[in-house]
Amino acid sequence: MHKIIFDMIEKYDRIIIHRHKNPDGDAYGAQLGLKRLIELNYPDKDVYAVGDTNNFVFLGDMDIITDEVYHGALAIIVDVCVTSLISDDRYTLAEEVLVIDHHLNQPDFTCEAVIESSRIACSELITHEMMEREFQFDHLAATRLLTGIVTDSGRFRYPSTGPETLEMAAYLIRQGADMNWIYKQLYTEELNFKKLRGYFIEHFQLTEHKVAYMMNTKDLKDKFGVSTFVVSRAMVNQMSNIEGVDIWSNFTEDDDGSILVELRSANDSIVHIARKYGGGGHARACGCTVESFAQAHELLHDLDTFIESREHNG
Repeated sequence: MHKIIFDMIEKYDRIIIHRHKNPDGDAYGAQLGLKRLIELNYPDKDVYAVGDTNNFVFLGDMDIITDEVYHGALAIIVDVCVTSLISDDRYTLAEEVLVIDHHLNQPDFTCEAVIESSRIACSELITHEMMEREFQFDHLAATRLLTGIVTDSGRFRYPSTGPETLEMAAYLIRQGADMNWIYKQLYTEELNFKKLRGYFIEHFQLTEHKVAYMMNTKDLKDKFGVSTFVVSRAMVNQMSNIEGVDIWSNFTEDDDGSILVELRSANDSIVHIARKYGGGGHARACGCTVESFAQAHELLHDLDTFIESREHNG
């Protein structure tokens, strides 16, 4: 158990929880699950969750707060520790900052940090800490955290899913997490989403050394009536599980012209390539943001060169 988490929570009457931009299920689940746990176990504290929203908003709404709320408050940042990736930079206004994360990166700003890269999800890390502390859970907190574990484990299919991950999931179900509700939210798709899947399957390309990739301009989201997050994060694994393809990548233009990069690997660590371009993440599931499609093609070339060198070295 990391005592620093509870020492800092207990020290402050007002807490604002952040996470990364373009949040996935774990970012949302960890953020809103932690918010609910603090509300349940410290009912006299004011707790807020802030950031951008997307299709995972079914887990709960974000709070709209003024800058003044940060004065004398604690900011907790979950599922990210890289400045450029944090949603809402007002955490810098807080009196202290605590990071709770499970990625391989180290913080690039001043904070207290609890980072366990062995955890498959930040939600798993939070569940373990609060379970050890014997915190009170309810169905809402448990469902939010289980959503984070389910999504970041690839529905428990990723090789890094170990017995403790399943134990944490079982614990949350015993606390009232609604597994059926979670899967219904994750697998019920609008028709345009389903058509976008088909578009990806039909249009992805391969480099010389079989890195699968897509280059998506920002008008694609308008064509299919979806968010940038859906085109970027939700579609990357349409290129997974293809015989002979060990690395797949998705490059998506955001509204500001920058390119969101999602990188995945079946076997080898590729996080060093994400870090080269200012990003990070897990060894085989990582990402970054680059300035242009020209830079995206440079990154794609790095992936292709990596595969070539691996083949050359046997």
